[in-house]
Amino acid sequence: MDIGTTQKNVIIIGGGPAGLAASIWCSDLGISHLLLEQELRTGGQLHKIFQPIPNYPGILTIDGASFAETLAEQAKSLGGTLRTHAPAATIDGTAMEVRLATGEKYAPKAIILATGVRRRRLGLPGEADLSGVLESGSKQAAETKGARVAIVGGGDAAFENALILAKYASEVTLIHHSSRFRSRAEFTEPVSRDPKIRMLKDSVVKEIVSENGQVRGLLLERNGAAERIDVDFLLVRIGVVPNSELVKDLAELDAKNYVVIDAHCETTLRNVFAIGDVATPISPTISTAVGQAATAVKVIKERFSRS
Repeated sequence: MDIGTTQKNVIIIGGGPAGLAASIWCSDLGISHLLLEQELRTGGQLHKIFQPIPNYPGILTIDGASFAETLAEQAKSLGGTLRTHAPAATIDGTAMEVRLATGEKYAPKAIILATGVRRRRLGLPGEADLSGVLESGSKQAAETKGARVAIVGGGDAAFENALILAKYASEVTLIHHSSRFRSRAEFTEPVSRDPKIRMLKDSVVKEIVSENGQVRGLLLERNGAAERIDVDFLLVRIGVVPNSELVKDLAELDAKNYVVIDAHCETTLRNVFAIGDVATPISPTISTAVGQAATAVKVIKERFSRS
């Protein structure tokens, strides 16, 4: 259904810290804009940070949800329009048009893609709906008291969650497909000393075993042989996938589908920018997202002033 086209100078797609920062900068520089967020609330990955954020300059003790609320309030107080539950369906980079699933169309002069990333999954039956598949180790740690937990992954997130869950669970098993873990020493060393944590290398989860909708075990392929381990909870921490589908056939992507950008945060499409995690695999941080938002909006402002 086509219900007409609305003019905004900038459309920001994604309401995480990158998108919210872009809205704040647009307001500060007097650029009419609209932020579109597909979820029911803005904040993105910030809502998955349940502990203090120690490495964002000027903020020492705030958690992700509180920071998301602060950013949204600031964006709105400066005049930014934030639309939630409004997923962008398509982008036409040539005609500079953004279409929503509702049929609404926007014809901006510039587009900022701030769609972030999502957690990578194992892709196994039952992973999305079985009871016992954890979304967050820190948030759900108390649920695992006295239980057996398996964590799939070999990086910092997997090891950090192992340390958190070992305080509650009877045992924690770290499962990694490679012979080498990628985690930093600050995590690997305490994990190796914890008697409740064991590490299985060269192991791949082939099946989630369940009973009455509850996780009961995992079938592994370990060093080429089949093996079953009994577990009550499963946490998957095997990295993330960029939400770059909107520009998949329009702009250049790298080998892992992150959006390729230049020093101005511009994609290979003129006046289509990408900021934050969707374009920054090397430093997916709040600081990077906020800085890139300022860069993109300032470049847009300069172009507007010349046109």
